[in-house]
Amino acid sequence: MEPNRPPWVDRVVAPHILSIPAYVPGKPIAELQRELGVSQAVKMASNENPLGPSPLAISAVQKHLREAHIYPESSAPDLRSELAERFGLSTDCVILGNGSDEIMEMCAHVFIGNGCEAVMGENTFSMYRICVEAFGGTAVRVPLRNFRFDFKAMASAVTDRTRLIFLAIPNSPTGTTVSRADLESFMRDLPTDQLVLILDEAYREYVKDADCPYGIDYVGGTLPVLVLRTFSKIYGLAGFRVGYGFAKPWLVELMNRVRPPFNVNSLAQAAALAALKDADHLKRTLEMTHAGMKYLTEELNALGLNVVPSEANFLTFCMTSDARPVYQALLEEGIIVRHLGSFGMPGCIRVTIGQSQQNVRFINTLKRVLAKSE
Repeated sequence: MEPNRPPWVDRVVAPHILSIPAYVPGKPIAELQRELGVSQAVKMASNENPLGPSPLAISAVQKHLREAHIYPESSAPDLRSELAERFGLSTDCVILGNGSDEIMEMCAHVFIGNGCEAVMGENTFSMYRICVEAFGGTAVRVPLRNFRFDFKAMASAVTDRTRLIFLAIPNSPTGTTVSRADLESFMRDLPTDQLVLILDEAYREYVKDADCPYGIDYVGGTLPVLVLRTFSKIYGLAGFRVGYGFAKPWLVELMNRVRPPFNVNSLAQAAALAALKDADHLKRTLEMTHAGMKYLTEELNALGLNVVPSEANFLTFCMTSDARPVYQALLEEGIIVRHLGSFGMPGCIRVTIGQSQQNVRFINTLKRVLAKSE
């Protein structure tokens, strides 16, 4: 529901701002408790790491708390240097953001204006559309085919006004990936002198498919590419809001012109730098996620649901009718998942892979909910 606003606002605020749909986040546990009085709720809606942050990250933050009155180094040289070394790039190819969505917003700020367009999937991360339309551009949304990007249709949607193309690999909310051959064929169809291809790899660390491409391999090519990654998912630092991107130095330099100063705070920088060095935490996260993926896939298939094969840390399953009643019934049982109506998929629900006991509770609750609805 839109809040009551004074009539003069609609007269002075740009129409493209008024038409932007607000981002719909996963429901927080505290909100569910307030609304329904549900205790012991479990959140499986926002693809967070259920193991929490790395112990090394927690220690690093505690160590730096007494310095919280001091502004951070705006360019975060230590974290950028560590990322550059890890991925075999020069430091001037690395940019940081308050979450990876801030970096895509910087790119849109540089390249999108009135009359400009950006091509993206219809059923994908809603911030792509929001950041494009916020700068007066048009989001050209291309329907997926079998829950995957339709590269032929996306290439056909490119015009001389196209400035950005968004691809999430794996895609959210579907969890699907692309093959190296299909991506490279698509890239060959794109003009190299008018647009930037944004490869959003927020879930790349979870991928097991050996044929899934790495965005880093394309940063040095003729086609301008911006690769986005994040500490919010596998590293368990969603609350710190740290994203990072890779691109050619000229593109990073342009985005730095519109990057807010001190956009990644000092505690977030310390946490991210420490998390990068905790290989054991990543290993435990992957083992838990892959085991949970196998369990949930088998159980959901056994229930006769249409499960979309996923390479991320979540699964999407679909029904033959609107899934909102099932979503609402799960909420009332203290299970927070994501109804995908805001993604244009009203018959589908996305569930984050949790710890084993959370996965079992979700399946048992879902079975009860579905039995009641029969």
